[in-house]
Amino acid sequence: MYNLHVRPERELRNNFSEISKLNKQLDAVVLTNRGKGTHVLLSFDEFADYEEYRHNRWLMEKIKEAETDTSLQSHEEVWQKLGEKYGI
Repeated sequence: MYNLHVRPERELRNNFSEISKLNKQLDAVVLTNRGKGTHVLLSFDEFADYEEYRHNRWLMEKIKEAETDTSLQSHEEVWQKLGEKYGI
């Protein structure tokens, strides 16, 4: 797990180099506006890992849906229907 650093949004403009250093250490920076979180800054590597994780979760959900889908047909059924429709 990485460390979270909370900073006001205005510090992004005023102290970008400090915030950039925090991101290079693979830490996340939470930006706030009037005490409420508005954005999370991640290093590009952390973002890429997060996107890969999200994609893998999506794939697993689709696999589970396909496994429980009763409308799927066997290979033979598909060819039989194609044969009937197109005279193959």
